[in-house]
Parts: sequence; structure tokens; C-alpha cells
Amino acid sequence: MRELVAGARLPSDFADVNTSRFDATSYTPDAFRFACEAMPFLAECRVVLCRSVVASLGAREARAATRRSAKGAPDEDSSSERVVTRPTKGKRASSASASPPKSPEHALADYLPEVPASTVVIFVEDEAPASATALGTAFTRPGMITRTYPIPEGAGLERWMRTRAQEYAGPGAPSSGAFTAEAARLLARYVGSDMRLASNEIRKLVTYAGPGRAVEARDVELLSPQITATAKIWELSQAILDGQRAKAATRLAQLLDASDMRPEQVISLLRSAITQHLSVHELEQQDQPDATIARDMRMQPFAVKMVRERASRLGERALVYLHRRTLEADLALKTGIQAPRLAIELLVVELSARAVQAMQLQAQRRS
Repeated sequence: MRELVAGARLPSDFADVNTSRFDATSYTPDAFRFACEAMPFLAECRVVLCRSVVASLGAREARAATRRSAKGAPDEDSSSERVVTRPTKGKRASSASASPPKSPEHALADYLPEVPASTVVIFVEDEAPASATALGTAFTRPGMITRTYPIPEGAGLERWMRTRAQEYAGPGAPSSGAFTAEAARLLARYVGSDMRLASNEIRKLVTYAGPGRAVEARDVELLSPQITATAKIWELSQAILDGQRAKAATRLAQLLDASDMRPEQVISLLRSAITQHLSVHELEQQDQPDATIARDMRMQPFAVKMVRERASRLGERALVYLHRRTLEADLALKTGIQAPRLAIELLVVELSARAVQAMQLQAQRRS
């Protein structure tokens, strides 16, 4: 976005007065039109930045359609969801008033071709609008440029990290790279799809390593303890749900002995991981594609695939049982029925064994 704004060549002294910003809460059709049609001040053009506006209008239109469908007729209270566009030049107001009101989404789509050439409008959205919608069609018209920036994953994310590390290190970076492959792989596993967090961690790690030395895996574990603990929770839950009791016990010991995590926190995070598997399994039963599940659950697509496959191996009944047992263990720990360390260790052993039984039962059913 900064590169696009820089391409407008706004004078530094007058950049703010020639830039308007809107989000889902501040956008209104009149304010947007006024910002677009204002004359540039001592500059060649103006810039109008819109964040999550398209998604907000699409959601608003969907809610209005749902209400109308539920009532079986146009929504009497939907006047606030609609706008009447101003008559274009040369047309009388009376003819415009006779036209039916437009939804905010259609009003924006119809206005975009009228944006003056002196204004650059930039929409920043999490995803492009559906092609069947008014704005989806408008974004394909001449004069509109759509760029997508997919979040890298797997090997692509590791390459991105190493490239970003090389940029941060500058001329002092080692010839082999400012980030070792093992360090990139470890950090990628920790940060998931949070690219801003990844960028901040890379900058911190490169600064710590200093000129001439590449960041290694031990640096990641040393300087990113909170991220490391989160990743170990993920590894613990994976080991339990895969029935790997020895590995799960090792990960649990690492969490309790090498970090500040208490057994209560481990049980709570473990329950969240099981809940995630249940949620993904439920969405899969609704025939939701992985891309939709990833968006709704805020997960990486590759993580959705792993969770979905694991949940399928276990089955819904086993996942519900595992979730209930974590709740019971949490209660036993907080009421003092069992010592905290003993409670979490027994829970890990029991859940791992139950996962093995569940996978064997599922395999028998399939065969």
C-alpha cells in the first residue's frame, strides 16, 4: 500500500491534506464522494484509502437481503441500509428521485467509474468480493487494477523469511544468508499466518545476531519464548491426538520445566486445541472447503488440512470425550482434588491412550 501511495507522488509537505482514509465505521457514500471529488491541494492528485469497506458493505447487503427474505417482502426498516445517489450533471432532480433507491454496495459500484482522474482510490481488503456481486463486477472494469497478496505457507513462508532477513541485515549479511534454513523452519512453525509478527521477530533476531552471523534455531528459541511455548502447546496437542504418549510426555515436561507455564494454563490451551479440532470437523461435515475453514478459523490452509485429517481419524465422539475430560481435569486441578503436576501428567497419558483406541476403532469401521 505504501508503494502505491508513493506512486501518486504526493508532495511530502501536503501528503496529509491530499489523503483521505475510510474504514468500515467511517465510510459513508457522501463522505466518500466528497473526498474523491475534492481538488488536489498543491499536488497533481489525491489519494483515498479504504480499509475493509467492501467487506462491510457486502455484509450489510447480505443482512438486508436476509431480513427481506425472512419477511417475504422488502424490509420496511432497511432505509438506513440504502442510499439515493445524487443526480448526475445535466439531469433534473425529479428524474433521479423517481429511480428506486440503491444499496450502498450498488451505489459505490456505480460511482467508481465517475471518480475523477485526479483521484487515486485504493481498497485494502482481506479478500476480493465475489465476482457475482456488484462490486466484484465493478472491480473488473477498465481503469480498475486488482492485486492479490496471498500469505505464503510451508516452504514459501520459509523462503519469504530468509529473504526478509537478508533485507534487514543489509550489506553485513553472511553470503550464505542472514537466516539458516532450520531457524526459518522453526520460526515459520511458531508464527503461523501472522506475517506482521513474523516480520517483527525476524528484525529482532537479525539485530541480535549482528553483522556477519546468521540467525540460528537456538536464537529463535532464546529470543521468542512466548512463541516457542505456543508452538510447544501445538506440538503437545498433536502428539496427544496422534496417540504418541512418549512424545506428549516429553513436550509436557518441556513446557512445565523450561517455561513459566503452569499446569492450569497448559490444560486451558490443550482444551482450546481440542475445540479447534471439533470446530474444523463440524465445518467439514457441512461441506465447507478448506479455504473457507481457514478464513473462518483464522488458520493457515496447511494447518486446516492437518487438523481435518486428524479429526477424521479420531471421530467426533472421541473428540467430544477428550474435550470433556480436559474440563473434568481442569475442575479437579482447581478444586485441589489432585496436585497440579500430577493432574496434567495423568491427563496426557489418558488422552493419548484414548486417541489410540479411537483411531483403531475408526480404522475398523472403515475396513
